Amino acid sequence: MKEYFVYKKFISELLKNQNNTSITYLQDIYKYKDYERILKPVLDAIYENPHANLTNLRLKLFLQSGLKEIMNIFVNTTKITPGVLLDFGTFNTRDTVLCGLRQEVDLIDGRLVSHKLPIEQDTIFDLASTSKTFTAVAILILEENNLIDVFEPVNKYVPEFKNLENITIYDLLKFRVKIVTDKRVDSAKNKQEALQILYTAHPDKNQQVSNAYTDMGAMILRCVIEKVTDMTFDQFVNLMIFKKAHMDDTHLRVPEEKLYRVANENFSSVVLKDGSIKTNFNNIKGTPHDSKAIAIGELDGIAPGHAGYFSTKNDMIKFANALINGGILSKESLFSMSDTETGFKDQDKYTRFYGSLVYLKQPDPEFLSVYPPLSGRSFMSPGFAGTQLVVDPINKITLFVGSPRLHNRIYQVHPDQISNIKIDEHNVKTFTMPDGTKKIVCSDYTKAKEVLVTLALDLSIQYQLLEKIFNNEKEMHLVRELN
Repeated sequence: MKEYFVYKKFISELLKNQNNTSITYLQDIYKYKDYERILKPVLDAIYENPHANLTNLRLKLFLQSGLKEIMNIFVNTTKITPGVLLDFGTFNTRDTVLCGLRQEVDLIDGRLVSHKLPIEQDTIFDLASTSKTFTAVAILILEENNLIDVFEPVNKYVPEFKNLENITIYDLLKFRVKIVTDKRVDSAKNKQEALQILYTAHPDKNQQVSNAYTDMGAMILRCVIEKVTDMTFDQFVNLMIFKKAHMDDTHLRVPEEKLYRVANENFSSVVLKDGSIKTNFNNIKGTPHDSKAIAIGELDGIAPGHAGYFSTKNDMIKFANALINGGILSKESLFSMSDTETGFKDQDKYTRFYGSLVYLKQPDPEFLSVYPPLSGRSFMSPGFAGTQLVVDPINKITLFVGSPRLHNRIYQVHPDQISNIKIDEHNVKTFTMPDGTKKIVCSDYTKAKEVLVTLALDLSIQYQLLEKIFNNEKEMHLVRELN
């Protein structure tokens, strides 16, 4: 019964002091993740305050402030990312929480210049691997229209893939096989050479379940889509997905008039496995960071299938809602997005599963993954650049995360500065520039993002339950009679 009184205290405090933003209560209320035990004390507290309703509880505002506190830790204390946008909820009840910057510096005439720009409602993000969701949906559209059989070999549709005679479309869709090429696609000097390298794709003889994830499957499936439809991948996706979902702010290459809204800078830096830092000053603002996406023909407006798209939170939520409402796929096809054929135990003691070119939470509590509020039909698509899309078609919950993760507050770095890296009390790497200023190096973005996403999904469930109760007088009376 301890948790009952914790939750009741939480609501009672809200009723007494609507400006209380103590993070302690947030930590307590999400400790158990048992919504029946959460909901009853909430109702009891409300029952004891008959004039209370969802509005004067100010529950959403309170919880929003809690999310902002957590975001502030990630952005300003641990400095994991310069900024983050989080949009979450149901079709009727949504919240957007913003914190920090989409850009800190800009590369102008070969010099890095301070250029602090805030994360905003219409900020455009590099989707990176979140783009794979479009590829999966496109394949399922073709299957629904009997234009492909997902259990047929890939080279039935694209003969150029001579080494994939025993690999089906379904194998690629579900990450059942890891595909490799003779050389790296991004080592090609031009688009034609990149395609020839891609055509050498073959199963990895040394494949292990733990590394089943690969970009190659989505890149190959894009070729299948183009061959079957006699359209470019982008043309098909625009017609069958973006147009149906009313997405007008999603692009392969961000138009010049929209560049001021883009979150990625015109350079990027990464920390390599040996601890060294590599900075690329050749990025073009509004084009993808992914080197394979560039090599396969991004500059010619060709979507590679595994990455390459840019979008906003509004467009991505439109896409998610269109999926849930049957505007793009049938319910059966949508549910199949979450079907898994592969998975592995992570060192953090949860099991990660792969659905249709997307990650899936394992619904079995024995293997409790991150995201416990989600139904077993949920799927989520993370992107290396800092994005994440979550769709729960059962609970009708959608979520989008956007962040300029790739830049990680890293400025111009020279090889002689590598030895200058130190780790502070927050496990954040720092190094000192010649002018004495400290710069941040931090790559632990994923775990931080999972904390935010898990909390936001919890809140989505809470909002949904509270909204249902407050909008249904009969149900409220029934609850009070039971008490």
